[in-house]
Amino acid sequence: MSAYIQYPEEIQKCIDIYDPYAIQIYEGKLEGVPQEAIDAYNKAKKWFWEQKQ
Repeated sequence: MSAYIQYPEEIQKCIDIYDPYAIQIYEGKLEGVPQEAIDAYNKAKKWFWEQKQ
């Protein structure tokens, strides 16, 4: 059994975009974080919330 979680392709793309900035975003230190990464994070966050994860 694999511990790897497969997300829908669209969500995985969002994760791939924001992942290098995840700690900065989590800490609210958005200076220097591309808007694309912030948008991807918000889109994935919304999806996770809808899935109750």
